[in-house]
Amino acid sequence: MSTDLNLPGPESGFIATFGTGDPHTLFGHGFAGAIRDTRPFGTGITGTRHFLHLPGHGGRPSPGPGWTYPQIAEVLADAVSTTSASRALGVSMSAGGLLHLLSIAHPVTRGLDKVALVLPASFTGFPAEVAAANRSYLERLRRLVADEDIDGIVELMLSREPAEVAQMLPARAWTKAKAENLVRTDMSDGLGLALEIAVADSDAAAENLRSFAGEVLVLTHEDDPAHPVTIAEDIHQAIPTSRLEVLPAGSILWRGRHEVRRILGEFFD
Repeated sequence: MSTDLNLPGPESGFIATFGTGDPHTLFGHGFAGAIRDTRPFGTGITGTRHFLHLPGHGGRPSPGPGWTYPQIAEVLADAVSTTSASRALGVSMSAGGLLHLLSIAHPVTRGLDKVALVLPASFTGFPAEVAAANRSYLERLRRLVADEDIDGIVELMLSREPAEVAQMLPARAWTKAKAENLVRTDMSDGLGLALEIAVADSDAAAENLRSFAGEVLVLTHEDDPAHPVTIAEDIHQAIPTSRLEVLPAGSILWRGRHEVRRILGEFFD
């Protein structure tokens, strides 16, 4: 049995649970992330908080090479059902998974009254320059992973951060842990996700997003090539009742945690 709640095992469905009572909120991390990364987003949020490790993360086996957003969405749907969550927060790839569920009007979404999409990385497509940058970055990253060049991976990942963030010791340590996982676990199966589209560009998907009855928060920050503001803006336009918050560069993980907690606290209040 697992004893570290940051590393839950199969006996708990790879879900760590904190707090008691209603409402129940599910938290999903981003690619190469972990429960430890999403727990700060739950600070001050009342009720029961459930933190999920997606496949390929936290010791949970990868589904194999070539991950897709529908795969991620089904794992999130199972977790929503298992935890009886009425609220959900997804970071990056989990945000894409939640978007996919909303876009297909998955049955579990009927029970969700609040959904927060933090640093969404994908929606119905990418601008040409973003797609080209993603392909270039992914090719370089795959070479470094194949060479098991952890230091090179760290420097490449940090090159996408603001200079002030890239020099922060906690940010460098966090990035090195991600690099080690990419080299030493099956997480690298999911590297191609950066090129995948989360939501079909169809009339049905657009109507399902417009018709979602719950509240939606789209939260991002500026100057992050992995999470372009244009993606967040497109999502906001597709869900007219949503609330869009764009913070200064480097805010969400490192330099603006107080503001992030304020925004999330207000949204989930």
